[in-house]
Amino acid sequence: MLQRIDPDKRLEVYRVWTFWAEEVGEAIASRAEPAGFRAGVLSVRVSSASWTQELQFMKDTLRERLNARLGEELIRDIYFVSGSVARREAEPAEEPIASKPIAVPLLPPIRDPELAAVFRRIVRAHARRQARTDPPRKKSRPPRRTE
Repeated sequence: MLQRIDPDKRLEVYRVWTFWAEEVGEAIASRAEPAGFRAGVLSVRVSSASWTQELQFMKDTLRERLNARLGEELIRDIYFVSGSVARREAEPAEEPIASKPIAVPLLPPIRDPELAAVFRRIVRAHARRQARTDPPRKKSRPPRRTE
């Protein structure tokens, strides 16, 4: 029945969504995800321009690995598009350079490294939010001289 409905095996390529993270690794999967497939071209949504460029260099390797997992050459090309990616929690995003230092409180030691990393991200996010909501301080000026 499936052979009559889909003789070109276009539906078969959608299995990529189920094993994407396994084949590309968590570092890439947290920043890129399959977005669509049309006429042999897999569209992949990428979180940033720098990762798009990095993945361009890896395009042939990724295509070969995905096709090997599919069992045949269904993906002819991979096209990268910029967009938000749902799986961003594997590694913390790079911190933007702040114009002023942000005071981050110290945490007590936590034995579980994953839990410690989560708490560090929460504390940093809270400190950044506080820095944005605190009103800017006025610089004190020396008194004016009047004659």
